[in-house]
Amino acid sequence: MAVNGIPKTERIWVKRITEKGETYYITSKDTRDYYFLYKMDGDKAVKLGKAKSPLELEQKYIGG
Repeated sequence: MAVNGIPKTERIWVKRITEKGETYYITSKDTRDYYFLYKMDGDKAVKLGKAKSPLELEQKYIGG
């Protein structure tokens, strides 16, 4: 699945839609040494941060 704003070199692992209707994606490169969190802003994904684990990203930016 291709999402505008997420590099083709990254694989999408998680798509999360919050109760407020916000859409987030957790991605990584094939090496999986870092994970990246994107939030949809209109029709483009905007990178919010990176961490060693997807759980860190969810806790920091989405709230668990």
